[in-house]
Amino acid sequence: MGKLTDLQLRNLQGKASESVGSRGDGALLFWKRASGNVEAYYRYRNKGDENLIKVGQYKITKSSHGYTLAECRDKAQELARTRRECGGDLKGYLEAELLKQNQAAKELKAQAQIEASQGSLQQLCDNYIASLRNKNKKKSEKDVRNALNKHVHRAFPELSKTKARDITSDDIVKIIRRIIEGGGTTIANRVRSYLHSSFAYGIKADNDPMEQVHHNTRFHIEHNPVANVTSQKAFEYVRERTLSHAEVKKFWYGFDHAMGRCSPVFGLLLKLMLSTGGNRPEQLIECKWSDVDFERRTLTFMDGKGRGEPRKRVMPLTPRSMQILYDLRDISGSFEWIFTIRGSKPISETTLGVKVGRYCNFLEVEARAKGEKAPERFTPKDFRRTATSLLIECRVPREQRYLIQSREDGSIESKHYDHSDRLPEKREALKKYDAFLDKILKGENVKVVDLEQYKQSGNKA
Repeated sequence: MGKLTDLQLRNLQGKASESVGSRGDGALLFWKRASGNVEAYYRYRNKGDENLIKVGQYKITKSSHGYTLAECRDKAQELARTRRECGGDLKGYLEAELLKQNQAAKELKAQAQIEASQGSLQQLCDNYIASLRNKNKKKSEKDVRNALNKHVHRAFPELSKTKARDITSDDIVKIIRRIIEGGGTTIANRVRSYLHSSFAYGIKADNDPMEQVHHNTRFHIEHNPVANVTSQKAFEYVRERTLSHAEVKKFWYGFDHAMGRCSPVFGLLLKLMLSTGGNRPEQLIECKWSDVDFERRTLTFMDGKGRGEPRKRVMPLTPRSMQILYDLRDISGSFEWIFTIRGSKPISETTLGVKVGRYCNFLEVEARAKGEKAPERFTPKDFRRTATSLLIECRVPREQRYLIQSREDGSIESKHYDHSDRLPEKREALKKYDAFLDKILKGENVKVVDLEQYKQSGNKA
C-alpha cells in the first residue's frame, strides 16, 4: 500500500488508503463525501471486526478548513500507538477516556460553582448582621456593623474578600493585635466576640433552609477560627458606679435646671428608668406610644438582650411612672415614639450618654466652685445599676428583681415570654420599691442595707 499524495487526494473519487507504521498498525483512510469534502479516518481491525475512528477533515486547499496530509498521518500514528498501548480495543478505550474527561469536567464545573457560591468574610459578617436585624436586635446590629466595618473590613480589605472558610486563627490574631496596638482594649474583645458569633452563625446557616432563602450563600466553614484566639480578660472593666441617695435626689430635681435649654425628654427617660426599677435605656428608647396601656398601667417592650429571640416584656407602671409618661405625652404624644425630639426617629443612646456627660460636667464645675471634690462621673447605664442597688436596699427578692429588670435567672420559665400573668408580682415589688424611692426623693432617712452582708445571707445581687 503506497503513500498517497495531495494531488491524488484533491482528485479523489470514493476512498483511498495508506498503511500506518508497521504491519498490523492499521491504515489511514481518506473518504470523499457527497458534499465534496474529504474526511480522514484511522482504520484498524480488532477481533476480526473493522473499526473506523475519525481523524478529521482533510485540507484540500490552503484556505480551506481541516488538516494537512502530514497532520493526518501524525494523528493516525498517534492513534496506532495508543491502540498498541491499550491492548487493541482502541474505540472502547477512547470512549472510556471521553467519559472520564466529561466526568472530570463536570466535577470541575461543580467545584467552580461551589467556589463561586462560597461567601467571603465580608459576606459572612454582613449576613450575620442581617440575622440580627431580622431578630429585631437593632442595637446589637448597629454595634456589630460599626465595629466590624472599622476594625475588619476597612482595616483589612484583602482579608475581607477572602473566603470565610479560608480564614485562619492567625488572621483573627492579626485583626485583634492591630486593635490592641492602636490602644483599643474593650473593643478588642468586642470585635473578637462579634467575629466568633459571625463564624458560629455561618456554620449553622449552611444547613438552615431559611437562611439559604434569604442569602443563597454557603460558607462551608469546617471550624470556628476565633475559638482558639484568647479573649483579653484584663481589658474587661466591670463598672460598679451607683448613685448615692443624695445624688439620686439631686438628679431628680436638678437635672433639667442644670441642662438649661436641653429637651426635657432626656431627663424624663432617665427618671422612667429609675421609676421602673432600672430597665435598660436601649429598650425604653425604642418604645412607642402604642406600647403604653394607660388603662392597665403597663408598658410593653421587646427585650433583645441575650442570644435568643427577642421576648415581649410587660412592665407595670407605678403612679410615679404614669406621671412621667403624662409629662412625655404633652411633649411627644402626637408622634410615634415616646422618646423623640422631632418625631422622625427616637433619640439615640449615644446622645443620651452625651447629655449625662454634660450633667456630670455641671456637677464638677459646681463642686470646684464650692471647693469640694468633684463627684465620680456616671453614665446612663449606671442608673440601671443604681436601681438594682435600691431594689436590694428595700429587700425586694432576687427573683422579683430579675422580673422587673428583664434579667435571665437561668430557669426554664425565664427562657420564655414574660406574660402578664406575673404582673401582680411585679406590681407588688415595684410598690415596695417606689415607696423606698419616694423617701429618698423627700430626703428622709432610710435604713441602708449592708450589701456584702446581704449577699452573704444568700440573697445574691
